[in-house]
Amino acid sequence: MIKRETDIKAIMKNSLHKYGVVFAFILLCIVVSIITPKFLQVRNLMNILRQYSVIGILSVGMTLVIISGNFDISVGYICGFCGALLIKLNGEYGVALLPAVVIVLLVGALIGCVNGFCVARIGIPSMIATLGMGEVVNGAFLLITGGYSLSIANETLRAVGKGSVIGVPTITVIFLLTVILFQFILKKTRYGRSTYAVGGNIDAARLSGIKTKQITISAFAICGLLAALSGIVLTARVMNISPASGSGYELDAIAAVVIGGTRVSGGEGNVWRTVMGVLFVGVISNALNLLGVNDYYQYILKGGIILLAVGTDCLNRMKRRR
Repeated sequence: MIKRETDIKAIMKNSLHKYGVVFAFILLCIVVSIITPKFLQVRNLMNILRQYSVIGILSVGMTLVIISGNFDISVGYICGFCGALLIKLNGEYGVALLPAVVIVLLVGALIGCVNGFCVARIGIPSMIATLGMGEVVNGAFLLITGGYSLSIANETLRAVGKGSVIGVPTITVIFLLTVILFQFILKKTRYGRSTYAVGGNIDAARLSGIKTKQITISAFAICGLLAALSGIVLTARVMNISPASGSGYELDAIAAVVIGGTRVSGGEGNVWRTVMGVLFVGVISNALNLLGVNDYYQYILKGGIILLAVGTDCLNRMKRRR
C-alpha cells in the first residue's frame, strides 16, 4: 500500500514537472478571458502570435545556449542590428532581398561565433562575454542608423510579415518550423545529445570524447543565427526598425525558456516546452496591455517570474542532492 502511494506521488510529481507549464497556461487563459473578454477576439489572438513569434525564434536559440550551460544576453541587440542591416542592404544599397537575408543570417551567426569563442576558448563567463558583445552590437546598430528609425518598402517582405498560411500568420509558421527543426536536432541527433552532455557535466563530456568547445561555440552560433532571423521577421512584421527595436527581448526569451522548464544550470530542457513558455509570457503581456497596465510594471513582473522560476529550479536541485 505504501509503495503504491509512493508510486502515485512519483507519477504526479513527474507529470507536474512535464506538463505544469501547460496546466498553468490553460489556467492563465481562462482567468484572462474572464477578466477581459477582448482577449479571445481573433484579431487579438493573431496579434499575440505575430508579436511573440519573434520572441519565440529568439527563445529557441536561447534554449540551446542554456541547455549547453550558458546564457546569451546579446540576442536583443543582435535582433535589432540585423533588422537594421537588412533595411540598409536592401533599401539603401540595392542588394536583392534573398542575398541580403543570407548576409544578415551569416552576420548573426558570426556574432554568435565570437560570443562562443570568448566563452569556450578564452574562458570569459557567458554573461560577461555576451553583455560586452551586446554593447558592441548596439554601438554598431546606432552607427548604421545614425540613431534614427529606418523603414523599408519591399513588398515581398511585407507579404511575409502580414500574410498567412491556412489562417496562420506566416511568421508564426516560420517560428513553428524553427521549433520542429531544433526539437529534432536536440532529441534525435548526436549533436543534440552532446549539447545536453556538455550542459549536464562539461568535464564528464570532455572525458567521454565530446568536443566541448566546438559544441559551445556552435550553440552560440545557432543562437546568433536565430537572433538574426528574428530581426528579419521583426522587420517584416513592422516594416521599420528603430534604435529601441529588440531592446528587452533577451528578458522575454530567458523568461520563456525558464518558464518552459529548461534547467538554468544546463543539461535539461525541451524546445516544445519553451514554446509554452513563449505563449505564457505573450498572454501575460497581452493581458496587461488590454488592462492598461504601465509597461514599467510589466518589466517588474517579468523579472519576478524569472527569479521565481530560477529560484524554484535551484531549490529542486538542492533537494535532489540531499
